[in-house]
Amino acid sequence: MDPDGKGDPRLGDAEERLQQLGRQDEQRPCERAPAEADRAQRPRGDVMGAGPAACASGSSSRSVRGSGRLVRRRLGLLQVVLPHGKLGGKVHVTIPPGATLNTIAEILQQKGVVPRARAFEIRASGDGHGTDLRAGTYVLRQNEPYDQLVATLAAGPQQAAIKVTIPEGFTVAQAAAMLAKTIPGFSAESYLELAVKHPIAPKVVGYTPGRTLEGLLFPATYDVLPSVTARQFIERQLAACKNALAQVDLSRARKANLTPYDVTIIASMVEREVEVPSERPLVAAVIWNRLHKGMPLQIDATVEYALPQYKPVLTYQDLKIQSPYNTYLHAGLPPTPIANPGAASLKAAAGPANVDYLYYVARNDGSGRHYFSSTYSQFLADKQKAAQ
Repeated sequence: MDPDGKGDPRLGDAEERLQQLGRQDEQRPCERAPAEADRAQRPRGDVMGAGPAACASGSSSRSVRGSGRLVRRRLGLLQVVLPHGKLGGKVHVTIPPGATLNTIAEILQQKGVVPRARAFEIRASGDGHGTDLRAGTYVLRQNEPYDQLVATLAAGPQQAAIKVTIPEGFTVAQAAAMLAKTIPGFSAESYLELAVKHPIAPKVVGYTPGRTLEGLLFPATYDVLPSVTARQFIERQLAACKNALAQVDLSRARKANLTPYDVTIIASMVEREVEVPSERPLVAAVIWNRLHKGMPLQIDATVEYALPQYKPVLTYQDLKIQSPYNTYLHAGLPPTPIANPGAASLKAAAGPANVDYLYYVARNDGSGRHYFSSTYSQFLADKQKAAQ
């Protein structure tokens, strides 16, 4: 406080700016101090009730009022006390990235969170919040108290987690479309870019760098923030896949010269072929037995994957499509998984049932089950039975 009443130049700019805000307001007379005796008991540095001399002098010790605005100087610091009415209802406020303090103040005023944008800007700047108010979407209250408001904006938006479930057997393309639909602002294009075109190299034995991540993006329920990126989500899926494979007994697969990646390929076919869970080890056994005998796998799901568009019923012409995924034309495993299998299919693929089945055909009775057989003649009989 300047006891001589000469004024403090540090207050000049702020007072001038606040006075500009209040020029359209009715000018009010300066309020006088209650009494000399009362004033004498106040600290010299307290501008409140500084007395008639200070009121008339126009020095820094006077109070400036206009629409409830008050500039006060205490301990050498400038404070702008903002007027606020009754706390109002909730409003959604979005602060865009790169917004200046001036822009933020204008947005807050438009939403009714603060009554005067300039007054908020001056005080927030003076309090050191010129650049630390963060972008994002907030739920605020109209006429929100200043201290609570700046604390909220400085901390950043509190994002509620979103539950996202990737079903077992979904392909990369299906997962990308679902994520874009479920998570606001999520980029399906970025997801496909990192999963197919320029994939992140996972640490799975048997995987060749540069191949699609199909089969390795583990299907599960994930709790993610709305701001999650495609890379972050893929990394979580890869970590979940690694954890799932670590819980699978791969000893039989190793003895059969199958890598963990091979097991994933088999599991993806099992996932797409099976509807009834108990049949997973049986379908896996058919695949293992055919691989051991050098027979083409002839898995319809691999042809479906090779087609430009999904078809629920394949034609004989579809079975002739020229593709490395066509297991009617090419012996051995397809080059990559054809879907993203869950834990049950991974376990079945690594430890199939101890049966000698080589064939199966859908029963077509609405049960989702299959007839399994070890001979071609029995397969033909089962096929005829299913057609009835």
